[in-house]
Amino acid sequence: MDIDSSTDVTKKVCLCSFISIVLIVLFIISPLSSFLMTSLFVKILILIILGYTIYLNNYQSNILSLSKKSSQSFEIQSQLSTNIICSYIFTLFLGILSIFVIKSFF
Repeated sequence: MDIDSSTDVTKKVCLCSFISIVLIVLFIISPLSSFLMTSLFVKILILIILGYTIYLNNYQSNILSLSKKSSQSFEIQSQLSTNIICSYIFTLFLGILSIFVIKSFF
């Protein structure tokens, strides 16, 4: 795995996260949620985007884990360990956000 594709995955994670948060604000929290069919479609779209973001984030964590194993420097291994932990915490928050969206169906 080269650096360019790793940064592309990171860019996709950030973009998907941003899009899902904007859609949540627009179609779940705002008054636009009163439009039933649009709101239902957008909620499903948000869940798909959040699922894809979680998948990409886990993929990125695996890349970091492989990089950590091949690293010789203790400092780099420490930084990668911190990034992996933060990545899993971010995945946890994405999961909580997904539960919030699922809860909005009821």
